[in-house]
Amino acid sequence: MSRSCWIAAAALALALAAPGAAAAAENADWLSYGHDNQLTNAVSSLDLTPTSARRLKRLWVAKLDGAIYASPLSARVGGRQFIFAFTEEGSVYAMLASTGQIVWQREFGTVTTLDCGTWGITSTGAIDSVHGVLYVVNADGVLHALDLTSGLDVPGYPRTIVPRSDFEYVWGGLRIANDRLYVPVASYCDAGPADDFPDGRLFSIPLADPDALTEWQPVAGPGNLGGIWGWGGVSVDPANGTVFTGIGNSHVWSDDCSCYVDNGGYGDQVVALPPDLSSVLDADAPSLPTTADEDFGAAPLLFHPRGCPPLAAMNNKIGALYIWNRRRLAAGPIVPPIALSDGINAFVGSPSWYEGRQLLFDAQAVLYGPNGRLGNGVRAFTVDFGCTFHPLWAALVGDGNQATPLVVDDVVFATGGETGGFFALAALNGARLWKYPTVGRTAAAMITVGGTVFGADTAGWVYAFHPPPPPPRRLPPSPWIRIG
Repeated sequence: MSRSCWIAAAALALALAAPGAAAAAENADWLSYGHDNQLTNAVSSLDLTPTSARRLKRLWVAKLDGAIYASPLSARVGGRQFIFAFTEEGSVYAMLASTGQIVWQREFGTVTTLDCGTWGITSTGAIDSVHGVLYVVNADGVLHALDLTSGLDVPGYPRTIVPRSDFEYVWGGLRIANDRLYVPVASYCDAGPADDFPDGRLFSIPLADPDALTEWQPVAGPGNLGGIWGWGGVSVDPANGTVFTGIGNSHVWSDDCSCYVDNGGYGDQVVALPPDLSSVLDADAPSLPTTADEDFGAAPLLFHPRGCPPLAAMNNKIGALYIWNRRRLAAGPIVPPIALSDGINAFVGSPSWYEGRQLLFDAQAVLYGPNGRLGNGVRAFTVDFGCTFHPLWAALVGDGNQATPLVVDDVVFATGGETGGFFALAALNGARLWKYPTVGRTAAAMITVGGTVFGADTAGWVYAFHPPPPPPRRLPPSPWIRIG
């Protein structure tokens, strides 16, 4: 069968097949980047369908004090649905999901660096819904544990975990798993003193005893980079608690070349670690082309297509998607790298996975037309039983860095990146269902709770969208005539 015929047949099969699990209740929380610890970024909904997505209307909009790059979060607090947002002015907001009204705000300030600008909060926090706590790290390297109701720090917090906050920074999202909080550390922009570069590392902090934290350094020794940059931070295997992450470049002197190398230690690798980070269980350093920036600036998606082993998929800054058997990382990727982007804007987002239709989505793919480059958008792939990935469709939604797609059953929500805007696409064929322009750029991942979709932009606006009820059906006139 030809490639074009296979794609057409796959599209028809997808259109006829029902999702693997019918939507039950609306999603009620969004506790960390990617929704779950596998970073699938996918949920079910009764309210959000390809039909209702065409009718999406803005429910409210709220202006905050700074640019927003972190994903919003959401949880039920005292019987009310809250939305939590983080800004580059170092502020954390709690808002009512129904109206956008600000319930509380904490201001932690900013850090101005020598070479990399001014920063606040880029990392997406993590919510411990059992104890009602929101964890967040500001640019000053201080970890806060905020009571969801009041915004005040709970006993034992705040605590400084990144002392070199003039050079080291938490980009990646925080994650709660294995009764621990995971905090990834990188740098602002690989800048620092020539004799003491920043150090990348990963902290594992027991929730019950924060003083017993453990630390893992991807590149041993001081000043050797190896930052963990991915927006998702780490992902966690639900079967055994194994922690997966992607590592940025190292800065290690090599006598072999009388130069600094960027793949020393676990630089430019995917790694698997036990919950306490006490050892490296598995790792892979795939062959990468020599470019100016070829490290992994992403966290791996963990997914398990039918007929495949458990997989991990991660974007590399060069513009390629790598996919491994996550039980055998050292064996290398199971398929050749899938070229999606051009590496001009670092390819740092994570793919999304739709279990019901067995579809993989990745944003910031470069799309071309007859006259050359059109911009960036979403690419969709089907997975067959031989673990082969086949392109299904591509949809243009903007340009530049774009967020991880949000999958809500048969609807994919995407951001426009540098050109701004939010988009809804049909998961089966990429058809555009809805578009909304924004004031600023849209790099923050969108979320959904209660059938409402939330997004944010770099102008500091938070947006909420919900489909209104469909118009009442007009019944045909009765053929009966009343007499008397």
